[in-house]
Amino acid sequence: MLNIKQGDMVKINYTCKTAEDGKIFDTTFEKIAKDNDIFDEKIIYQPFTLVIGKHRLPVGLEDALIGLKEGDSKTIEVEAKRGFGLRDRSKIRLIQRREFQKHQIKPKENAKVEIGGQKGRILKVSSSRVKVDFNHDLAGFDLIYDVGIVKKVTDIKEQCICLLEKRLPGVDFSKTKMEIKDKTIIIELPQNTRFMEYIQFTRNGLSRDLGEITSKFDRVTFIEHYEIEKK
Repeated sequence: MLNIKQGDMVKINYTCKTAEDGKIFDTTFEKIAKDNDIFDEKIIYQPFTLVIGKHRLPVGLEDALIGLKEGDSKTIEVEAKRGFGLRDRSKIRLIQRREFQKHQIKPKENAKVEIGGQKGRILKVSSSRVKVDFNHDLAGFDLIYDVGIVKKVTDIKEQCICLLEKRLPGVDFSKTKMEIKDKTIIIELPQNTRFMEYIQFTRNGLSRDLGEITSKFDRVTFIEHYEIEKK
């Protein structure tokens, strides 16, 4: 069984809490989410797929996974600077209310918003300006992750499925047809994805994602088949 190294794709389960008070704020387990009043019906609770070194999770956590194997479990302590960063007062800004009106947002204290491509939380609302904190909610907190390594994903077809699932969560890709010819990956996506709003972005995104994890292939080709209706 091979050790995890930089650039590997892995599936993990985890539960994360703040070191200061032990409050759980994120997990891949539905029951734990419900038990701790953080359940979100928009989230699919299942093992999280990541590529080590791409920092989809805090760098301190990803670095600590290197050297582990499938089936390993570990409690990992992550300092704030290697987690979601230290709090930065320069990221707390006053924004004119008219900016919110442009985006058809009614500002309310403690509400989460996205302005100018940045996500933040409203601290205070006045008649003309809104104070917004663009720090991550967990900036400045030391964290503790309880992690279990579910699988190291090495097969290119399975890697493609994992990448598609991350871009279109909730879609069943288990019967996706896939073929490898020389340096080309040929994929026939499920029919129910053909008219999804962001399917073209998903296709483009998959090609970029593959470039991050392998140099063995030059292109990915998507094919579609349509049955001819006979009268």
